Amino acid sequence: MIPDYLTFIRFQDKRNLLFIYIVTLILLGFYGKNSGFSFTREDAWCVSGILALVLYAFIADLRAYWAYKCVVKNVDLSCFLGEERKERMRFLFAPFTVLAGAALLFCGLTWGLFSLVPPDMALVAVAIVAPLLIWGIFALLRPVYIRQVIVSARDTIKYRRLTGYLAVAVVMSLMMNLLTIAPLGKRAEFDLYGHYFTLKAIITMLILCAVVLAINLLFLRFTKRYVFLGHLFLNEIDLSFSPSLPWRSLYVKPLWLRLAILLVVEFAWLLLVGLVVTLAGWSLWFEAYFLLCYAPCLAYYALHARWKWHHDFMMSCDMCLRWDEIKRQNALW
Repeated sequence: MIPDYLTFIRFQDKRNLLFIYIVTLILLGFYGKNSGFSFTREDAWCVSGILALVLYAFIADLRAYWAYKCVVKNVDLSCFLGEERKERMRFLFAPFTVLAGAALLFCGLTWGLFSLVPPDMALVAVAIVAPLLIWGIFALLRPVYIRQVIVSARDTIKYRRLTGYLAVAVVMSLMMNLLTIAPLGKRAEFDLYGHYFTLKAIITMLILCAVVLAINLLFLRFTKRYVFLGHLFLNEIDLSFSPSLPWRSLYVKPLWLRLAILLVVEFAWLLLVGLVVTLAGWSLWFEAYFLLCYAPCLAYYALHARWKWHHDFMMSCDMCLRWDEIKRQNALW
């Protein structure tokens, strides 16, 4: 039995709210741990950036997801009949526009909560209130994107290759990483000037890079096959979106072996970076030094995401071709 729209979203929203809370608490908990659970007004922009990126992650492919739902008629959307009108000022609801507006909105929220509650409770208050606001914005944008799917032209390619799609995701992930580790630059144990080429500095950065990569890989566990299928239905990507699998010899190795190789490469890279920076006498910002140290992990993250999404895309292509065959057979009857 195909559920009607209101029944479906009531079921979906229960899971969405729980998931938003889990993701937000993980990221804000990581940020709070890095700042020593000391929240000040200076942290407002970093926290608002984290929250805005969480919202962006939930809405970036929402339109493609509902394109899949619409085409396969997985949900009864008869409540939208008669509303197939062109959306004006469509750019206002684009994910990147929402990202910028949400950053300002969450910054105002954090400043307001900072004024209302003690500083040591401000981050806790943000962690409680912000997910509800993210969920509310998500719920408001959902019908807007559904109407856009209904009236979409479906005649333009949005992503030519998986590389372009991947580049946006990697940049967003890197921004999230920099925001969550930003407080570490203020802590004495991460003031590494003059001590870059020491065992303590190398081990410290090795652990930090490993933790950041682990969290990033954890969020890659979720499939994108239905998102890619929606993009195919919208004609935003085509069947040549991901024609080949890079570094196949590394891909066929088990995950534990790949991570072990990465650990060795990362340790050697940290030795090299520490030596070069020490000999050059540079005084680097903590974020810049982290980016240098994290480079091998970032490269592996991009490769891992490409492997995962290539597999998801192949599955979505198979589903798309099967759906075309089902429609053809139904037309004969």
